[in-house]
Amino acid sequence: MIIIPVNRHNQPGQSYRRSSMFLIRRLPLSPAQLLILLAAVVAVLAGCTPDNPQSTFDARGPVAQQQLDLFLIVFWIAVGIFIVVEGAIIFMALRFRQRGQGLMPKQIHGHTKLEVTWTIIPALILVGVAVPTVQGIYDTYAPSSEMGTPIEIESVGHQWWFEFRYPDEEIVTANEVHIPTGVPVMVKLYSQDVIHSFWVPKLAGKVDMVPANDNQVWFQADEAGVYYGQCAEFCGLQHALMRFRVIAHEPEEYDAWVQGMRTPPDPPEPGSGAARGQGLFAGNCSMCHTTDSFRQGGYAAELEVQEARWEAWWEAPEESRVVSAPNLTHFGERTTIGAGVADLTRESLIGWITSPDSLKSGTRMATHALVYDTPNHHADLAPQDIQDIADYLLSLTPGSGAVTPPPGGGDPVEQGEALFAQRCSTCHSTGPDDMTGPGLQGVVQRADTRKPDLSAEQYIEESLRQPGEYVVDGFLNVMPSFAGLSDEEVSNLIAYLNTLE
Repeated sequence: MIIIPVNRHNQPGQSYRRSSMFLIRRLPLSPAQLLILLAAVVAVLAGCTPDNPQSTFDARGPVAQQQLDLFLIVFWIAVGIFIVVEGAIIFMALRFRQRGQGLMPKQIHGHTKLEVTWTIIPALILVGVAVPTVQGIYDTYAPSSEMGTPIEIESVGHQWWFEFRYPDEEIVTANEVHIPTGVPVMVKLYSQDVIHSFWVPKLAGKVDMVPANDNQVWFQADEAGVYYGQCAEFCGLQHALMRFRVIAHEPEEYDAWVQGMRTPPDPPEPGSGAARGQGLFAGNCSMCHTTDSFRQGGYAAELEVQEARWEAWWEAPEESRVVSAPNLTHFGERTTIGAGVADLTRESLIGWITSPDSLKSGTRMATHALVYDTPNHHADLAPQDIQDIADYLLSLTPGSGAVTPPPGGGDPVEQGEALFAQRCSTCHSTGPDDMTGPGLQGVVQRADTRKPDLSAEQYIEESLRQPGEYVVDGFLNVMPSFAGLSDEEVSNLIAYLNTLE
């Protein structure tokens, strides 16, 4: 039923029933309309159930619990106000309804006591809400010293995925962040492109990631498990599919994960599909994706390369063939692909490589990678090639070996080859084929002609330490600086490059 006000002079034939100064008109609902209304109510209430993976009513950490407690305080205060106000309205509507014509209710304008009363009561209510709110703001900004030293993680928002960096452990990963239980985690929040928002409902509330504006959030997982997070700020076409997962381990398991991220994978069996996929990946994917951040120095190199990829894309957004992309180190250990869009299986990975748009329309992977420069944005690869790349990526898990030591000592050519494999092979081939950078076959001979005032060795060293000084025609200025290389490392690299005739 709907209650509507009308004047006292209704037209004849109208089906209204008078009730004081209101008339009631009955609007019957069909069974189908009732079912739709019931389904809508159930759907709204279902979002409040604690069993929902992203329900804020199932707090699993101190930050989420304090925020839930604050919500409940405000909620029950609001419920009390609603009951009092609505009850007063109903009481007065029934108790003081009009009984005759031309009677005016008692006027209370200028009633000082009443006016003071209904000014003080809302003020006290606001104070009652403000005190726990302000306390919660300070408590949830940073963990107390009594909780111990927090783990520091940096999260960078990209369209449309999350990058996670562990500065102290020198680990880079994407879309899945690992933490220990019972330990506070401080997350520094950044954005590379537009405004994003970091949100893990069961652990902490929403905090924006704004370009050129540092922000932070902290949380702690009391129990081991997987906690679902996502971007909570509209950031473009695939905002709804920009998800991530927080995987909380017992402390011993977390330490094992950290150690695993520093351990290189076992090399693929020669002649296997994974071995062939490794070469195909290097030629088609390595200009945007890194798979070897486990090596010493890999963390700093990844940050440099990601920044170079972004700058290259920013200079020519439409023409660029490189763009910031998720780090794939130990990708085989992950549980999802496409920033949480689908579970990671061999079949889903093959589908993702074949056509990223089939799972996540508008990805920069399909828009910019040369291998997807086809009418339908499908990979320009044979089905077997795609399967081999998938097998290679799934093989990327911590192996049985130790972390590769930094080059140094021994034969200069061997040390230069090892350094090249670590730092250069993702963008340069050792033959004539161009990748992100030019193929390096005969590079020392060509270097003699680049700058007349520099020898080949001097030119190569300048290219390593100041890559923007000279950019070969047809290539973008995306090479990161290797200014941190020692003179011995540069000498070893040149010795190796001399062998590429």
